Amino acid sequence: MAGQKLSTLEDKIDPRVVALLVIDMLNEFVSPGGAWDRTGEDISLPQKALSNIINLIARGREYGVLIVFIKSIYNTDDNRYLSDVFLQQARRSKKGRYFEYPVCVPGSWGSELAPGLEACPEDTIVIKHRFNAFFNTDLDLTLRSRGLRSLLITGVGTSVCVESTTREAFFRDYYNLIVGDCCGAYSREVHEQALRRMDHQYGQLVDSQAVIAAWSRMGVKLAG
Repeated sequence: MAGQKLSTLEDKIDPRVVALLVIDMLNEFVSPGGAWDRTGEDISLPQKALSNIINLIARGREYGVLIVFIKSIYNTDDNRYLSDVFLQQARRSKKGRYFEYPVCVPGSWGSELAPGLEACPEDTIVIKHRFNAFFNTDLDLTLRSRGLRSLLITGVGTSVCVESTTREAFFRDYYNLIVGDCCGAYSREVHEQALRRMDHQYGQLVDSQAVIAAWSRMGVKLAG
């Protein structure tokens, strides 16, 4: 399907061309006791997204879809990954996170995938140090080396890492499918505004059940 236009949902979710991105579904951002929960953020939408992502991954594996877990590493002893600009902005707006509450320290519980998510040997893990999962990572190389042209985008936060990655993917000419019920933010208003922006400018908003139903319809063809 290289070079062909991908017009329909079925075209875009064909395992020969699509990857499922799972962005920052880590304890720090999603789980009770993580830095976002401890600083008063409402994690109910990320928790709901987690349940839907677990189901979507399971079905995607049945059809051989590449699963790409995007994980963040931010704070370290010397903060080698965090610039003065990043830290100044964090101090202004992050309720003590990155300072009183270190975020995604290497090897910490907070940097691990949330319960119910587990990477398998055939999955890909990409480590990032900024919101955009393409920035200074090998994500683009990983996708293009496999001939993948379309992305199912899931994760947190809808208006930050998910939207930053979706914008960059669009600029790099990937077909984006933003799986709305598999994304979460810490405010429903922020979440819904971000989904509308992405659907209007950078991709197509879809529902996980619609994707699963389409895979089911395509099952015989894909299995062959």
